Amino acid sequence: MPRNYIRKTDWGSVTYEELEKAFVEVKRGKSIRTVAKERKIGRSTLQRYMKKAEEKREKTVGYRGTAEARRILSEELEEELAENIRMLSERVHGLTPKKCREIAFEFAQKNNIPVPNNWGEQ
Repeated sequence: MPRNYIRKTDWGSVTYEELEKAFVEVKRGKSIRTVAKERKIGRSTLQRYMKKAEEKREKTVGYRGTAEARRILSEELEEELAENIRMLSERVHGLTPKKCREIAFEFAQKNNIPVPNNWGEQ
């Protein structure tokens, strides 16, 4: 029996363009609360975006700090690893999650990438 998930909140549904327009309105002198209410954006979301925009002019929406700080492989290496896993998966008729982790560990070792200590222990 399939399950059909029904989303109960609208978190994360605000686009970058909407936030940019709201940001411009606030810069023109409107309050954050007023703009957030008019555009149906969370006040905290707008505040967080404005803080990011004023500091870095970063073109992202949502949270990325923890994922970027704990990143071990670069985008290119991660894509190369994913391609290798896809190729192996097609040849061997699927890989278990544990086997994928082992392949990632070996890949990091061969490319001389420092990894957390628990990767070697587990």
